[in-house]
Amino acid sequence: MNTEELSVIKHIVPDITILDSEERIVLLAQGKVKRELYRDIYEVISWLKAGNGAIPFVMFIELENIKIFKWDSDNLSEPVCTLNTAEVLGHYGLKVSDEYISGDYLSALAESWLRDLVSHWKSDKPPAEEQIAAIGLLPLLKDGKEQFEVEIRIDPKLRYIVLRYYYPRDTLL
Repeated sequence: MNTEELSVIKHIVPDITILDSEERIVLLAQGKVKRELYRDIYEVISWLKAGNGAIPFVMFIELENIKIFKWDSDNLSEPVCTLNTAEVLGHYGLKVSDEYISGDYLSALAESWLRDLVSHWKSDKPPAEEQIAAIGLLPLLKDGKEQFEVEIRIDPKLRYIVLRYYYPRDTLL
């Protein structure tokens, strides 16, 4: 099928996009420093609904908590896992006492943590490894790679998803 015939459901620009070995989305993540609960929840639900199951996990990294949402959960607006940001990302350099912490910085630290979960480059037992395994995300990260800015196009019968890359990158987790 010609990808031009597919409708663009949503143009998503997360800080982190993890794809599996077959280039299917595993996780979309966004670093946030200003907490806008209603807008964040709306964004999570819109990302999950746009994918109609093709986006299994969405993560928001905030100063206080890391919230992970899952497509097949009972309530899309409730995280399936909430982690303390300082406890998880402190291992990778986060100091909550810093005057200025950006969403991009939180995302960069989260990327390091996700890499550590897969490759154990920094520690034998990365923070929250058991919780990430318990929700089913850890095995999906195993052969993952990061991809920046994607446009999602979905077949009208939802048989498959096509990603258009704006900034290709071959970084493996």
